[in-house]
Amino acid sequence: MDDKYDFLKSIIEMDPFLKHVGIKVISLEDGYAKLSMEFREEITRLGNIANGGAIATLADAAGGASVLTLLSGKNHVTISLNMEYLEPVENGPVIGEGKIERKGKHLIFSSINIFDGNGKLCAHAQGIYFLKDF
Repeated sequence: MDDKYDFLKSIIEMDPFLKHVGIKVISLEDGYAKLSMEFREEITRLGNIANGGAIATLADAAGGASVLTLLSGKNHVTISLNMEYLEPVENGPVIGEGKIERKGKHLIFSSINIFDGNGKLCAHAQGIYFLKDF
C-alpha cells in the first residue's frame, strides 16, 4: 500500500467500534477494499455460526472503506445497507470485499461480498453512502 492507503488503513483500524469487533484491513485500491474479521466466540450465536449483526458490520465497514478510497477530504455516512445472507458463516477469517459500482455527486454505491474462511460466498450486500463534510 502507498502512503494514501496507509493513512486510510490507520483511520479504519483506529475506529473504536471496528477495533472492538476486530476488523482489519487486508488491501485498499481506488474503489475497492478488502477487510477481515476473525471468527471468534464474541461474534457467534447459537449453533456456532457468525451473528448476522457481525456480518453486517463487516459488510458496512468494507463498503465504507471502498468509499474512503475515492474521497479527498470528505467523510461519508451510510444511508442504506441491504443484506442478503446466503450461507451461514462457520469459520474464518471472515472476509469482506467492497467495490464501488457508481459514484455520483453526493451518493456512492458499493457492492459488498462476504466470504468465510474457505472462500465460500456467504452474504452479499449493497451499500449506499452519502458524502458529507464534517
